[in-house]
Amino acid sequence: MSLAKYFNRCAAKAGSEAFSRTCLLKPMEAEHCVIRLNEGDNVIGRNKETGIRDAKCSKNQVQLSVDNTRGCIQLKVLGVNPCGINGIMALHDTECQLLHGDILEIVYGRHPYEVTFSPPPVKEQEKQDKENIEVAIVSNEQETWNSVANGKLIIYTSVGVKASSKIASYDMDGTIIKTKSGNVFPKNTDDWQIIFPEVPDKLQRLHKDGFKICFFTNQGGIARGKIKLDDFKLKVKAIVKKLAVPVQVFIAVGNGIYRKPLTGMWEHLKNEMNDNVEIRVERSFFVGDAAGRPETGKGITKQRKDHSLADRLFASNIGISFYTPEVHFLGKRVEQWNKPDFEPSSVHNQVPQFEPDDVQFSGDKCEMVIVVGLPGSGKSHFCAEVLGTKGYKIANADTLGSTQACLSACQRSIQAGQSCVVDNTNVDTASRKKFIALAKESNITCRCFVMNVTPTQAKHNIAYRELLDTSHSTINDMVFNMMKKKYQAPTLQEGFTSIHKVNFKPQFANEQDEKLYKMYLLEK
Repeated sequence: MSLAKYFNRCAAKAGSEAFSRTCLLKPMEAEHCVIRLNEGDNVIGRNKETGIRDAKCSKNQVQLSVDNTRGCIQLKVLGVNPCGINGIMALHDTECQLLHGDILEIVYGRHPYEVTFSPPPVKEQEKQDKENIEVAIVSNEQETWNSVANGKLIIYTSVGVKASSKIASYDMDGTIIKTKSGNVFPKNTDDWQIIFPEVPDKLQRLHKDGFKICFFTNQGGIARGKIKLDDFKLKVKAIVKKLAVPVQVFIAVGNGIYRKPLTGMWEHLKNEMNDNVEIRVERSFFVGDAAGRPETGKGITKQRKDHSLADRLFASNIGISFYTPEVHFLGKRVEQWNKPDFEPSSVHNQVPQFEPDDVQFSGDKCEMVIVVGLPGSGKSHFCAEVLGTKGYKIANADTLGSTQACLSACQRSIQAGQSCVVDNTNVDTASRKKFIALAKESNITCRCFVMNVTPTQAKHNIAYRELLDTSHSTINDMVFNMMKKKYQAPTLQEGFTSIHKVNFKPQFANEQDEKLYKMYLLEK
């Protein structure tokens, strides 16, 4: 039978089946029932019909427009919380198509159903001509999309990508493409163009020389709902098509281990996406525009400073060579750049804990200690591991609920003849004043221990402990910067008996944790 006759027969069969075809959502968990979908619009959510009682599921969570003739569903996310499509997060207002066999999670990670058409539609390629169909039948190669860690990492592999020990890797925005509009950020997913005419030829020559071309791009806007994942996928495919070279694209959605400068994307390439071919770091390189370059020039020659150091630090964490787009594609001279304020690899366990190192503790003398330091400076660890073991009662506002509760706790300790330590940030004179006054009224000494940690190292520590998923509460940049602005160095004039610096002394559970700490974790 010829291909033309085969597809004509399939089309006729599909037309006759459309009138009797049904569409169901079959539950993949025992507590849910089958949901029968009608032709046209269906709204699914938290109600008696579905049996879903989850508060995170809106009453109108998803709209499913069923087309039994074509055997597909047009989905739109209506709820505030995202749903999941084949393991990929779909945020509010996302629209996409579901086909027979797709997995729909009504709420992302919860309530999974399989889309089922009965009878299932025939997979046709009616829009392709005979020649293209025959080529498709002969060729087994096809592009693929992969999702990792519940959608935190998305990978696109175009046709023709092959494993290699040599990786030519690039950032995407500001490196491979720039906006047509001239804006820093694109107006929409069509607002792009290849950054330099030299880009396609350079990539094609590297491909011919045996390099595997990879893009590593941070796209936090997808997680925040500013960019639709389906739209961004189309953009990626269009860019790769324009370059006319096989590319594997790694897309970090949101924060965490996959976001540059962390090396999660590279590690996934190395361990899962290179067909067990060992990568030679000395033959690989990374190109990016987030290189820490300062503002230069004036007028029409003015160049904005780079928004971050993420790309340069990403390459440093991996241990591969780094170039800016201008150096790599245009052959320009290496530019000046500003090094990060904090070098994590310089931190060692052997650093003396106190400055001076002759700080004494008397077990028979009641005193108050006020610890001063920004979030992430190691205050709570120091209080628990050093002062707590020496019998000091720890007063912490986060634990007790308020500053007044801390004052009351300190007062009870002093009345019982027990030394106490105020484990709050205590960043300004006003926040320390009431505690110093209490010590003075109680006729006991009040020493101050200042955490000797720079703001950049404190932010590094916060990023590190969040990656380890500890019980610490998240400190966002706005709160941190507000406290940094309020910071006033303590003085003896406030009423302290003495002031001592406490050096940060990290402790690691294993070599992997130490290796993570000594990477660059901050983008700036």
